[in-house]
This record gives sequence, C-alpha cells and structure tokens, in this order.
Amino acid sequence: METQSQSQSVAISLSEAIKYAKLVDLADLVFKLAVKNSDTNAQQNPSILAYRNVLKSKTYQLQVDTNFELQYKLLYNIQTMENGSPVFYGFIAQNKSTNDYVITFRGTETISEIGSDDYIVPTTFNEFNNNAQVPAGFYDLYESAVVTSLPHDTNQVSVPLKNVAANPVSIMPDVQKVLTVVAGHSLGATIATYFAAAVSIGQDKDIDLSIYTFASPMTGDKTFSDTFNSNVGRSQRVYNVPDNVPNLPQWFINGKNIYTQVAKAYKVDSTNDSNVVSGAGCAHQLPVYQYLLEKLNGNTNPGILNDGFTDCNSGS
Repeated sequence: METQSQSQSVAISLSEAIKYAKLVDLADLVFKLAVKNSDTNAQQNPSILAYRNVLKSKTYQLQVDTNFELQYKLLYNIQTMENGSPVFYGFIAQNKSTNDYVITFRGTETISEIGSDDYIVPTTFNEFNNNAQVPAGFYDLYESAVVTSLPHDTNQVSVPLKNVAANPVSIMPDVQKVLTVVAGHSLGATIATYFAAAVSIGQDKDIDLSIYTFASPMTGDKTFSDTFNSNVGRSQRVYNVPDNVPNLPQWFINGKNIYTQVAKAYKVDSTNDSNVVSGAGCAHQLPVYQYLLEKLNGNTNPGILNDGFTDCNSGS
C-alpha cells in the first residue's frame, strides 16, 4: 500500500543517490562484519582496518565504493549508546578532491535498535521551538549519538552528535566552504533527518547541506515535517513502493495517524522485478534500493542483491 500523498515528487541525480547509498552500505557492512567476526572493538569503534576488510572483500564489491580510501579521508566514527555501551552507527568522511563532507548512518541491526523502532510514543523535538512531535525511540537514539575519533587517532575527540549539529564547524573547520551530505537507511534515515533538521536552525545553519535517505520511516508529526520542509531545501528521500516501513510508525489521535513523511520523495518499485525476492523483508533492504537505483541508471546487475548477509536475488 502506497501512502505517500503528502510528499512532493522530486527529481534526483541517480548517480549521486547511488554514491551515497554505497557509503551508507559501507557503514552497515562494517558493523555486520564485526558482528559476524565477534569483533567487539569494531562493533564499537572500528579502525580503518575494519573498513578495509569490507572494501577489499570480493563479497561486497557491488555494494560499496571500493575506491573509498582513495577518494575520502575517514575523520570520525559515530556511535550510539545502547544498553550503556557504545555501538558503531556511522561515520564522517571528507572528499580528498573537493573537501566536501559526508555523514552516514546505517540501519537497524541490533535488538536495542529494534526497540527504538518500536518505541513510537510522541516526544518533543527540542531543537525546534514549536512543540514538534517525533517518535521517542528515534529521538532517544539521536540524542545518545556521539561523534568520536578512530581508535588510533592522536587527537581524541568525543562530541555529542546534537552538539555537532548545533555547531558543525567545531569538528569540520571548513564546513562553511563546502557541501555537506547527510545520508542514512531505515532507522539511520531518521537520525540523518534529525541531524539535518538541527543543523538547519543551528549556529551554522547556512552551510551547503544536502540529505539523502533510503527507506525512511515517518520521522515526525505535521509540525515537524512542515518545519523540516521549510528549512531543509535539498532533501532527497527514496522509498520503494512495496516497502511498508515508510508508512510507519502509526500513532493515532482522534482516529488519525499524527506521523507524516518529510516531502520531496523519489519512488522506486521492486514490485514486478523478477530479480528481486518478493516480500516485505527484501523490499526494505538497502541492496534492493541500490539495485533499483542502478537499474534506473542503466546498470542492471542482480548480483548487488546479495550482500553476503541478506540474499534478495531471486535467481541465486
């Protein structure tokens, strides 16, 4: 069921969307591989070696940008606090050629994060001053997030993500001169949305900011969405028609769901694609989104549907 009528249609650069989806998938695969290998350190604060293990593996060549290290300098990891312990959730990197920044947030992987998905009682988005309401589980995760140095960096940094949103120049000194792209998948898309929303009213609100989200749930009530839409001009939200997550969560007041999507949606559709395993599970997977975007961009390779962890390739 498609319930995206509240969203404006937007044209996007497919190549840009694919590029940032690959960077989000890198964060996701770094964490997944750390879990698979029972590498506690990499699950909390991965080193550059943990990234290289993904980038150099033949298993993940179609899902990530294998030239990441050549093109980007990895600056910081992003952690969330789950059950009192730090958990790796994304990264901040800087393009070596353009000096543009990219900030990524992976999707749901842990039991605690599933709890964040399910805790949908409304709470106030404190960064706005208009009583905008957002799902508490999403917002609690955002508020717990910390930007931290990589393990072996000489100058160690640990700053709450919300403080970075309020003042990005504090850890990204040239941010006012370049483009900053924030990207996330699923639960990570909500964190990306809150970060961009907070930046838009913060000390450095006039920075060149763009956001790409994939499979984002509804992030707030109409007040939140309207304020976000007014403040964040370059928002690209990609959703897959059979993926039900973009139609969630649902919190009813007077018979109406108070939560809405932010505007400017770009639709992809795996419904009748014979290469994609049908069903809600695969419809939500980031490799499926990547495959659909690649297909629209003229590159049909169903191999991308199997990332070594979830196989959504119906022919494999």
